[in-house]
Amino acid sequence: MARWWLLLALCALLAVPTAVDPTGAIADVTYLLGLGTIVAALWWGRAQLPPTIRRPWTPFALAATGWLTGDTIQRIMAWRGQFPDGPSWPDVFWLGSYPLLILAVHRVIRGRGLAGKLARDILLDTIVITSAAFVAAWHVLIAPELLAGGPAAQVITGMAYPTGDIAVFALAVTLAMLPAARSVPAGLLISCLGLTLPIDFLQAVVPQAVADRLDSVLLVVNALLGAAALHPDRARLTQPRALPARHGMHRWRIVLLGCSLATVSFVAALPGHELVRVLPSVLASVVISSTVVLRFYRAVEEREAAEAAMTHLAQHDQLTGAANRTLLMDRLVAAVRAGPAVLVFIDLDGFKIVNDTWGHLAGDTVLRTVAERLDGLVRGVDTVARVGGDEFVVLCRRVAPDGAQPLADRMRAALLSPVRIDGGWASVGASIGFVVVDGTLPSARDDLTLADELLRRADSAMYEAKRTGGGVRLAEWIADRAG
Repeated sequence: MARWWLLLALCALLAVPTAVDPTGAIADVTYLLGLGTIVAALWWGRAQLPPTIRRPWTPFALAATGWLTGDTIQRIMAWRGQFPDGPSWPDVFWLGSYPLLILAVHRVIRGRGLAGKLARDILLDTIVITSAAFVAAWHVLIAPELLAGGPAAQVITGMAYPTGDIAVFALAVTLAMLPAARSVPAGLLISCLGLTLPIDFLQAVVPQAVADRLDSVLLVVNALLGAAALHPDRARLTQPRALPARHGMHRWRIVLLGCSLATVSFVAALPGHELVRVLPSVLASVVISSTVVLRFYRAVEEREAAEAAMTHLAQHDQLTGAANRTLLMDRLVAAVRAGPAVLVFIDLDGFKIVNDTWGHLAGDTVLRTVAERLDGLVRGVDTVARVGGDEFVVLCRRVAPDGAQPLADRMRAALLSPVRIDGGWASVGASIGFVVVDGTLPSARDDLTLADELLRRADSAMYEAKRTGGGVRLAEWIADRAG
C-alpha cells in the first residue's frame, strides 16, 4: 500500500477513540499521535522535493505544526484543570495556521501561471461561492458570537475562526476552479481545505456531545493534507503548466453559481431579524447577484465573440484575410441592382515562378501583400476577395462607369511593384478584366444568375488580357445591356 494511503488509514484508526469517547484520555493521546503523524508526513514530503518547488509545502507544514502545538497545549491545560473563558495560548497557534494556509495556497496558484483573463474569471466565480458561504457562516457561526456578548477579546476570537475557515474555503474553491488536469494531490488538498468549513457548520448546529465526536472527522480531513505531501505526484501541484486563456462556463460551475444564489434566499428565511443578521445577507445578495450577472454577461460576450470568429473564418481566406468566394457572391448578389459598381478580376502573372524560385513561404508573402495593396486602394464598403490560388476579385460599389478603367489601371500599377521577401525582391505581373454594372440589369433574370454572369464575364476579360500579354481589359459584354 502506498504511503499516502497508509497515512489516511492510520489517522482513520487513530480517530476512532475520539469518535467513541472524545473526553477520554485515550482519545487525547491518539488524536495528538494522529496530528503528529500528519506533521511528520508534511515535513518529510517537503524534504523530498527539489528546492524550486517545495516553497508552498513549508507554510503547509508550519500550519500543521501549529495545529499540533495548539492541541497539545490545550490538552495539557485541560489535564491541569485550566479552562480559560477567553483567548489562550492554543488560540494563538490555531489562528496562526490560517495565514500560513493562505500563503501556501497562494504560492500554489501563482505557480500555475494563470493568464490575466482566466484569473479574473476564476476570481468572479470564487467571489460568488465564497459570498454564499460567508452569509451562511455569518448566520450560523459569527452572528451568534456577536449577539451573545461578552469580553471583546472573546468575541473577536470566536469570530476569527469561522472567518479563517471562510478564507480557506475560498482558496479551496479557487484551486477547484483551475482548468488544469486534476491530480490526486490537488484533490486531496482541495478536499482538506474545503471540508473544514462544513465541519464547523455541523459542530455549530448539532448537540455538543455530537460536536465533540466530529473532531474525529476533522483529524481524517487534516490527514488529507499529509497524504497530499506523501503522494508520488505531489510535485505536479506546484509545477507550472500551460493553461488555456479562456475559462468556459462548464455545467457544474453554473450549478455552483445557482446554488450560491439560492443560499442567500435560504439564509434569509432563518429565524432572527436583528440588523446584525439582515445587513450581511443584503450585502451578500447584492455582491452575489451583481457578480453572477457580470459572469454570465462575460460568458455571453465570449460566446458571441466565438460565433463572430467562426463566421469570419467561414467567409474569409485564412492566408490573406480577404473575403472568400462565398462572401463575394453574397455581396455581389446584393450589388447587382443597387447602383453603379465595378467588378475587377485579377490573375497574377509569374506567380508560379516565385513559388518555384523562392519557395511557398515567399509565395504566401506575395499573396498577403497583394491583398493588402488591393485593400489599400478601395473603401470600407468595397470587397477584396481571393477566389483561387493567385486570383483576386474586387467589387467596388458606387463607382461611375467612367471611373472603372482608371481604377483597374491603379490596381495593376500597385501590383507591379516588387514585394520584399526574405533574401531579396519578388516581382509579379497582373492580368485584369473588369465589368461595369450600372444598376439597370434585366428584371427577367434573378440576381444570383446575374451575379454569376458578371463574374464569368470579368473572368473571361481577364483571360483575354492574359492571352494578349497582360494588362487591363473591359469585358465585351456590358452588364446593363444584357438580355
